[in-house]
Amino acid sequence: MTDVAPHDLGDESVGRRPVPPWTDMTVGDVAPGHWIGFNRRSDAARQVSDLIRADIVAGRFTGPLPYEWELLDLYGTTRNVLRAALTLLKEQRLLTRAPRSGTFGVRPVASVSLARTTEEVTIYGENTGGSVFDSPRLSIVHLCVQLVPAPETVRRNLEMNGSHAYFVESLISFDGEPSRVRTSWVPQERFPDLVSEPLTEYVPDVLVRRVGQRPVARRLLLSTVNADQWSADLLDIDPGQAIFHIERLMCLADGTPVEYGFSRYRGDRAVIDSRIV
Repeated sequence: MTDVAPHDLGDESVGRRPVPPWTDMTVGDVAPGHWIGFNRRSDAARQVSDLIRADIVAGRFTGPLPYEWELLDLYGTTRNVLRAALTLLKEQRLLTRAPRSGTFGVRPVASVSLARTTEEVTIYGENTGGSVFDSPRLSIVHLCVQLVPAPETVRRNLEMNGSHAYFVESLISFDGEPSRVRTSWVPQERFPDLVSEPLTEYVPDVLVRRVGQRPVARRLLLSTVNADQWSADLLDIDPGQAIFHIERLMCLADGTPVEYGFSRYRGDRAVIDSRIV
């Protein structure tokens, strides 16, 4: 996740959201290694904050967070991006500062299991059969498709031997209105030709086609957070609005991890359903 901004989105100081640059895009319009949508330092900060959040929730840091130089190496990022990511977590009260002791991650006091085996999405009133994207009411645009050095958190969760993973960030809309931002890390060593050509499908559907089975969730962790400015821009909501944040690890039937990532759902456009059928 590089500290770059290839496109100038204009002056946002007037308090208006930029016109979404993907308005007239289709899923096949972004080639591997390219972006559409937001490519600012803030995007990288949001992505790094997800990884730090995951490590805090998992209890990886038993004391204060490591020194800055250690965090830079751990998450494979730049100083400016790291500081912006830590600021996001402070705003979400995931970090606390103890005088003369350092910065500590604040772990949740409770965990609620949804007891699900997949990150299924139901469109109310419809039965789509195969992929949820068979529904004409849903659309997806890949905002970012990159092959990048995988941060240590990603390598650990995906049990990788190699060093690189595909990073895909997608915007999912319902009836033309943004409803979810979904990020995915997929190990290159298990899918070496994943983006040999422009990615035109929903990532889980691509994995099903490649491995002949639908991966199941080994872990789904649900949190509610207040939308930061950049998530708000992507989802077309006001900053501070409550959104669902889900960390997921998807595995094959034999336990092999094939996808790790995060989803941000608009709270006013989603229902978390834990019924087992």
